[in-house]
Amino acid sequence: MSKNLNQKSVYLLACAFTVFYIALCHIMKDPYKMNIDRWQTLDFSMDYWIHGQYIYTKRNFMGNLSSYLPGQLLLSLPSYLLGNLGYVQVMAFLLFAGAVLKEFKSNLIRFTAILMLGISLSYIYEAVCKSDFISSFIFSAAFILFWHSKFKDNYFQKPVLLGVCLGVLFLTRSVAVIPLIIFLLKPFLAANKTLQIRTVLTFLITVAILLVTIFFPANNFDYIFQHNPLKLQGQSNKLVMLFFLAAAIFLSFYAKKINEVFYFSSYIVFFIMLSFVLEKYLYFGIGFQDNFFPTTYLAACLPFCIIGYCFSVKREADREVLN
Repeated sequence: MSKNLNQKSVYLLACAFTVFYIALCHIMKDPYKMNIDRWQTLDFSMDYWIHGQYIYTKRNFMGNLSSYLPGQLLLSLPSYLLGNLGYVQVMAFLLFAGAVLKEFKSNLIRFTAILMLGISLSYIYEAVCKSDFISSFIFSAAFILFWHSKFKDNYFQKPVLLGVCLGVLFLTRSVAVIPLIIFLLKPFLAANKTLQIRTVLTFLITVAILLVTIFFPANNFDYIFQHNPLKLQGQSNKLVMLFFLAAAIFLSFYAKKINEVFYFSSYIVFFIMLSFVLEKYLYFGIGFQDNFFPTTYLAACLPFCIIGYCFSVKREADREVLN
């Protein structure tokens, strides 16, 4: 099969799935019929954010408050301007495909990675429902792959650009930060002080600017304290999150190769989501939200699993060549 695959086949597959996902974004004519509210929450959050209104006091049609952070809003802005929030998943898919094409030279590996994400039922489900959940993790996974491919000798060659990217990704979803810690913590501590300072300052400035855009419309600081995304963002309870955060920091010092970054990220993200889903089902019962939508949270680890698998295939292929 690998001999029959060429670069043209890979690009045709990527284009076919792109068209397929664009079509999926238009299937749902009346999304209110689905007991899913993320699409509407993102829609009014984007609208409020763009028009300078405070996001975190409005409830959606299911009575839930928004917990969107400005990094995710910024990355979702192109889809909002195009008039269909489902395009977030299309753009994330293209970003994933681009990262895979840049990192891996084997057309078989490229084809496999794009196919695995493209046929994922969880990803199809999110595209149909105009959800953006998995896209947050694709953004992080693709960034790690792109950055490693471009700056594998020194991740801090472009500290200002790195700080901006990390600032945006840091404000997407709390769990999406875990792989970034595993990827960059050890190299950051090994970098020289000048690069560390430039990266941190740019990161803090980016985060501050983005936070100002969402908190500036608030009436006062007490209002922000009572209504803010930090109370809603994150999976599972604080002790569980602290445990997994500590695990991520610990594993970052054992991730000697890029494939290990994706292996460890897959495990941590999966178990965080598993703990969240189990917690909700234990609390609300098997009828949580009247469907099995929460189970799709487990697919958060999907992009890391696929890329990790690709590195495993590449390693085995390299061994066969040497033998």
